[in-house]
Amino acid sequence: SAGTNTSESAGTNTSESAGTNTSASGACSAITYKPPPPGKPAPALDVQGSTIINAITKQPVQIRGINWFGFNVPMGMVDGLWAGGSDATTDFSTIVYELSMLGYNAVRLPFAHDYLAKTDVWDLKRDCTILTTSQTKTRLTRPQDAPAAAQKRLPNNASPMPKPQCNGYLPMSKNEDRFLFAIQQFVALGMYVILDYQPQGLEPYAYKLDDFVSRWSAIWQKVTCLPNFNSDIAGRVFIDVMNEPDSMGIRWEAQGDRPGAEQLYLATADRLYSMTPNKMLFLFEGTGQNSFGLNWGNGFVTDPQTIQNRGLSNPTSFFNQVVAKPYTRKVVISPHLYPPSITMSTYLGKDLWQQSQVAFAYLMDKGYCVNNKCTTFPVLVGETGSAYKADTDKQWLQDFADFVFVRNGATQYTNKPVSGWLWWAYNENSGDTGGIVMNNWQDFNWDKLGFMMDRLGLVPWYKWPGADSVRHRPRNPVDAADVADVDVSAVAPVEDTDAAAAVTEGN
Repeated sequence: SAGTNTSESAGTNTSESAGTNTSASGACSAITYKPPPPGKPAPALDVQGSTIINAITKQPVQIRGINWFGFNVPMGMVDGLWAGGSDATTDFSTIVYELSMLGYNAVRLPFAHDYLAKTDVWDLKRDCTILTTSQTKTRLTRPQDAPAAAQKRLPNNASPMPKPQCNGYLPMSKNEDRFLFAIQQFVALGMYVILDYQPQGLEPYAYKLDDFVSRWSAIWQKVTCLPNFNSDIAGRVFIDVMNEPDSMGIRWEAQGDRPGAEQLYLATADRLYSMTPNKMLFLFEGTGQNSFGLNWGNGFVTDPQTIQNRGLSNPTSFFNQVVAKPYTRKVVISPHLYPPSITMSTYLGKDLWQQSQVAFAYLMDKGYCVNNKCTTFPVLVGETGSAYKADTDKQWLQDFADFVFVRNGATQYTNKPVSGWLWWAYNENSGDTGGIVMNNWQDFNWDKLGFMMDRLGLVPWYKWPGADSVRHRPRNPVDAADVADVDVSAVAPVEDTDAAAAVTEGN
């Protein structure tokens, strides 16, 4: 039928074996690169009320994600692959595998259209050493957990790429092919993918509505043309329509002949949803409410008195329309939240929790109400992170974690858990926050990862329920020894969709 890929009822794309597909708007050309092995994609997602769920089992799914930028700058590929050293620090496929083993089940890929269009791609082929299984286990284990991890079998990479040279398999014709390859690789290793348009003032397309929508349509068309779109990618990709509209001076409302976030979001979602109904989730970020003390990307206040008193941009018209759209149940609210070292304002404890309730959390607790009918939305924090050095940052992050999981004093300000978070960033060259890698991209920062494991529900491979023992113990549905040191309250009532589904058992 119109707006869907052919052979959808059969769950396959036409000519999949030949590397081509037929999309909503007509025939697609064959991809010109060799895609990664299919691996084991995670289950497709859906939305139910204020919760992101497994589309099949209907159980809640919590997102534990990482931002990895590079497609939004001249690099034209996720950054750091030039670092050199071992495959663990240089090879794209290997790093994706490592992220999945650390417990991340999602990645957010910032991109800009002009950089995707470039054909003078960086040659990222590098000679590199290949770590042994033992070395890889050590690298992917929090030092204090080494004794427990030593008894567990590291799962194999379910979608390995050949490594006579690191990155020798990356497409070489244009950055757009690398973007598509990256989507396929992450999905093959069981991760969800957020496509984040991030112009940051470097390209003007957000100032012309038709241009903005047509460019989003073109890139989404390429994604839907991938031969494994229906079988592996549909339902596993989020559309983050625009990163931090504040960065472009864009408020909720249109200004003169320039569209507002309301127009950009709704027109883009209308177009993409018409192309592939029910095949994606939409992320919408806030804007125009900095005078309420909010970070760029936050800002969904609809309380009339607060808007008037603070002179805030008003998203009421946006919400009045979105609750009547056919894709209402595909919408996820995605604020960005950062600690004092980045925002230069100190909201801690009850001040942070109260601010968050008014700014966005009411949308998952009470919902947005029109004529006494209230619609709730899931909340997925699209960016948070820190250099994790300042004491106020550490306190803020503890308070943030309490709000995410409805713990301790935060229970007075919210009654539903946030559906997840995406840490900024993998990249060591993130000026404000640094990355989860350090020392010239060589080593993991276990202070940051440890916080995510202790407080934000990140569960590494050796703590997965049922993780294989090297002594091949009989596997129980949940082995108490495997989860005894996991903070279950941090993991919350989350279905194991799970990170382990992305890998095969070790030999």
